[in-house]
Amino acid sequence: MWSKMRLPELARWSIRRKLLWVTGLLLLIVSLLAVRAAQSYAQRSAQLSYDRLLNGAALQIAEQISLRHGKLVADLPRAAFETLALAPDDRVYYRIGGPGGEHITGYADLPRPPARQGEERVLDSSGGTAGDGFRTQVFDADYRGEAVRFLVLERLLTETDFSGFVQIQVGQTVLARTALADDIGLRALQLIALLFGVALLLVSVGIWMTLRPLERLNRALSTRSSVDLSPLDVAVPREISKLVGTINHFMQQLGGTLDGLQRFTSEAAHQIRTPLAGLRSQAQNALDEDDASLRRRQLGRVLESADRLTDTVNQLLNQAVLAHRLRSQQMQPVALDTLVLELCRELALPALEQGVELGFEGDSEVWVQGNAFALRQMVQNILENAIRYSDPGSEVRIELHQSAGHVSLAVADAGPGIPDAEKPLVFERFYRSPGNSRTGSGLGLAIAKEVASYHRATLKLSDNQPAGLVVTVRFHRRSVP
Repeated sequence: MWSKMRLPELARWSIRRKLLWVTGLLLLIVSLLAVRAAQSYAQRSAQLSYDRLLNGAALQIAEQISLRHGKLVADLPRAAFETLALAPDDRVYYRIGGPGGEHITGYADLPRPPARQGEERVLDSSGGTAGDGFRTQVFDADYRGEAVRFLVLERLLTETDFSGFVQIQVGQTVLARTALADDIGLRALQLIALLFGVALLLVSVGIWMTLRPLERLNRALSTRSSVDLSPLDVAVPREISKLVGTINHFMQQLGGTLDGLQRFTSEAAHQIRTPLAGLRSQAQNALDEDDASLRRRQLGRVLESADRLTDTVNQLLNQAVLAHRLRSQQMQPVALDTLVLELCRELALPALEQGVELGFEGDSEVWVQGNAFALRQMVQNILENAIRYSDPGSEVRIELHQSAGHVSLAVADAGPGIPDAEKPLVFERFYRSPGNSRTGSGLGLAIAKEVASYHRATLKLSDNQPAGLVVTVRFHRRSVP
């Protein structure tokens, strides 16, 4: 429940804050592990140091035990206790026992060592092994209400009439070794805390230096004008240069779109303003005309101008919708044969009204990867142009074929055709041949060319025999699923 409530807040954190939190948490975890390791090391070091003192004292005592007249005699060396006196606040306990648990001297009630888990050689004061006749064992116990560290050393004595182990047990309270472990641990903690602070400072500086190019990029974007779409020229690291390149590419595309929109708006305004002016002039003439037959002809021209204006506005709206669809929708598999057949059925009646027949011949199951709305607009514009410019009694042939390499759609009419010099020009918006007397907006082939380019298809114009025009659209194999 808490995580669900906190996630939206965490998502709003800045990158700097997130990086500081993550690196700080990692440094804290590493520091805690280092503190734990330092404390363990401090305890082992203090334990080993004072265990060596106990071991040295026990060896010195063991070396002074001898057999006299069949009895064990212990001459306690002063140096052994002076060694243990290096920890002045600690108390020292000792006991010397003979074979069979015989008590020779010292504290008789010292705790006995636990069951031996193994044997180990000890080191003498010179650093060498004490010999095969020694065994040691170290353990902790409570004695007289205090924690005491005990070392038990057993020495094998062998004489003519005596053979057995002599046990020397030396104990020392743990005040000095605890203080030493705490001192080592405190110094390690201070060093780790210092390293933690230095590392966190260095990480903060590194994060600031890493994010600084993003701040420069932000300032470069925030300070420029809303109409300034020139490429950004900001010195950034290689990783951020990809982002800058993407922004520059986006602004280049946006600039091209805005320039195209401006040109299109200017051309559209001109194309609409001209028929509107003619429409008003013709209507005014019809209003002022007294001759009924002449007024009727003028009103007919008004209707023709209105139809041409309606066609132009519809084409402009279709192109606006088409541009939006091409930028907002992804390509999907489209059954091109089904789409062409549906358009042929829809346009069959308008074609018959003009005395033109439609004939379709093609393959079935023809699929292309594309935008269904855009492909429909392209094919519809090509078919409507073919019907409009065909002579009554002629036929418009539509052929659709596919092969391993491409899909080809060809529309052939028997109209006047287009001169070779004008074929490249008809793809420009609002272009109309000077000798063309038929109505039209001049946008049909321009839209078809735009849709074909979007689908990476080629659109070609060629002469039909004996007369007319053939419009061929070829989709490459990579467009076919």
